[in-house]
Amino acid sequence: MLFQKKESVLLAVANGRAIELAEVPDDAFASGMLGVGFAIIPSDGTVYAPASGCVESVSDSKHAYTIQTDDGLDLLVHIGIDTVELKGEGFLPMVTAGDRVQAGDVLARVDLNILRGGNFPTVIPVLISNSDAVFIKKTRIGNMIGGEDAVLDYRLVKK
Repeated sequence: MLFQKKESVLLAVANGRAIELAEVPDDAFASGMLGVGFAIIPSDGTVYAPASGCVESVSDSKHAYTIQTDDGLDLLVHIGIDTVELKGEGFLPMVTAGDRVQAGDVLARVDLNILRGGNFPTVIPVLISNSDAVFIKKTRIGNMIGGEDAVLDYRLVKK
């Protein structure tokens, strides 16, 4: 395996507390089955792009966003757990498929009170679905400023 020389980062997708994926209250995310990454427990409802790239999709229920980063990572930003059941209620996308985003741009706004009122965990997992393409160098845990603070440092792997 060869590594790129340059390190890259993924930013916090919300103001709040960064946690390990293993702490997410959903086995599919916590086990790493869907990819490697981190999660944020948000303190407010603004969700930011973790990296620059192209928005590949916005789910019909407006709770999930996929981004292909400029360096080739396939990212999933998933707002809340089981929030597909809300059928879009409480979610306001600020992007559409095909849009170009810069790291820190606003992806969506979410009414966290609607999630809490329905007993949906508000945690936001951020996954690298093509995890074989990346070496995670460092993951920071703790309080973060969305769209500004780096949570995950990585290098691309070339096989």
